[in-house]
Amino acid sequence: MGKSYRVAIVGYGNIGRYSLQAIESAPDMELAGVVRRASSLGAGLPKELTGVPVAGSVAELGRVDVAILAVPTLSIA
Repeated sequence: MGKSYRVAIVGYGNIGRYSLQAIESAPDMELAGVVRRASSLGAGLPKELTGVPVAGSVAELGRVDVAILAVPTLSIA
């Protein structure tokens, strides 16, 4: 098997959920984790995130090769 890319999902709305499904089905991708707002970290997690690293920043996830920004455009600035 070739290189496996560690992927982080930043934001977990509809686009984040679809991204998770795509990453899980791609043999050359490994989910590094999901980044959520600090205010969301204490909230209950969706059951599909059970066992998935959830953090307040990409830096907390260790090595990440690719980050998918699944947040509203205004949140990026």
